Amino acid sequence: MSKKPDQYSDEQEGGNDGRQIMLNPVPSSDPNEPLNWSTARKICNFTLVLAVTALIFTALSIQAIFWQLMVVDLNVTYTQLNRAMSVNFVGLAVGCVFFIPLAKKFGRRPVYLVSTALMLATSFWTSRLQSLAELYATNLLQGLAGATNESIVQITISDLFFVHHRGGMNGLYMTMVMIGSFLTPMAAGTQATNQGWRASYQALGITNAVLFVLFLFFYEETKYTPIIPGVDESPEATIDSIKADHKRDIECSTSRAETSPIPADHHELDYRIPMRTWRQRFALITYTPESIWPYFYRPFYVVASFPAVLFCALQYAFGVVWLTILSSTLSLVFPLPPYLFTSEQIGFMSVGPFIGNLIGSVYGGFLGDWSILFFSKRNKGYYEPEMRLYILHLPALAMAGGLIMFGATIARGMHWIYPSIGGALFGFGLGSISDAALTLVIDSYRDITGDAFTGVAFMRNAISIGIPFAISPWLAQSGAQNMFIACGFISLAITLTIVPMVIWGKRMRGATAERYRVMAGK
Repeated sequence: MSKKPDQYSDEQEGGNDGRQIMLNPVPSSDPNEPLNWSTARKICNFTLVLAVTALIFTALSIQAIFWQLMVVDLNVTYTQLNRAMSVNFVGLAVGCVFFIPLAKKFGRRPVYLVSTALMLATSFWTSRLQSLAELYATNLLQGLAGATNESIVQITISDLFFVHHRGGMNGLYMTMVMIGSFLTPMAAGTQATNQGWRASYQALGITNAVLFVLFLFFYEETKYTPIIPGVDESPEATIDSIKADHKRDIECSTSRAETSPIPADHHELDYRIPMRTWRQRFALITYTPESIWPYFYRPFYVVASFPAVLFCALQYAFGVVWLTILSSTLSLVFPLPPYLFTSEQIGFMSVGPFIGNLIGSVYGGFLGDWSILFFSKRNKGYYEPEMRLYILHLPALAMAGGLIMFGATIARGMHWIYPSIGGALFGFGLGSISDAALTLVIDSYRDITGDAFTGVAFMRNAISIGIPFAISPWLAQSGAQNMFIACGFISLAITLTIVPMVIWGKRMRGATAERYRVMAGK
């Protein structure tokens, strides 16, 4: 299953040594295929996706910043707030399994619109809630609304971008995740200190409303139904014949990367094919006739059957586990002596992890894209998806070391700059490894990306459901230092599974190649 999207030639114009990028996946000549869109159209679509990513992760992250205020305002305990966080993870786990099959059946656009509208409604509801039951309900609905983002963005990247751009796009995605997880909570903490925590949710609702309107009028559907050359449209066509044609096209797409590479500067479009109308490009539903029910169980089969997908799920899931523990510890420890931080100051503790993740996203994303070109050249022009993992040993050490440094410094009551540095190291590791792991799956199994990332998102959130229940008793029994030392060593053990993936990843892909072709053809 070697791929050759990045092929190097020894000759260019003028006879100088150079290299030539071969497009993978190989695009059709149809100008309507999202891979063939202009850069401006891709930027417009993906900018909206990045914006909604930052907004969703803001909604999922800011509540922990407000705990100090909500305990008094709602007359609840920190234990109850931790339970509310677990309810949020339940929504995230269930939502991805429910919504992503709909995105594959009815298109990406309606799912983005529904999730944004639901997040809009729950933001305004949260700003007015008065009871613990309402808090649980809004957290569940926010989880359902936010769940789509964790899988559908990867599908969108696969729809729009070639292999040699996906690492960078995933890097931008992870940057937006960290902006929503760390940077915007800083602003929310400042606003909550000055205007109350409810004002932050009102601002979130207004921003959601603006983004919903932008999606309604500017986000184009990226689900592509290929044209089958040489087959005239016929009113007598049956559903079975359409399915058969679609299956043949999928079978072709799974192998075309290996059989007919196209140089990036020689790809030509057939402008005799009519461009889709405005109504078609912005349709609320893009329906295809395949059965929807397999999409609900296939994600679990994919995670269990393809080692690269399981590897990605473990990296992503435990990265979020450490992020949850770190964020909750900030809210539990820093309001107490010797720090006595306000909500605003707790929000500013997010600067370190954000900066680290920003650097990590560049390292794992854009540097990762450059590295696969470099390693492909050394591999006689052949690209293997596992090449993205070659540069991840430093982030693996940084993530573990950052967690240990964070816990050891707050246990000693050291100046806040030291846990911030630990958080930055953790953020660097999280951004780099998550980016590379997500892109590895897209590169390896493009035609089952939706199933793969639905399974990854479910596993990530299912593992996280119980974590908020454990944080307070674990912290009380073991102390911050021992708790984070344990987290650091578990993190190192998980991330060092990079080594067997580098050594045996290609062999495992080869062993599952037939299984992949069968699933891609369904």
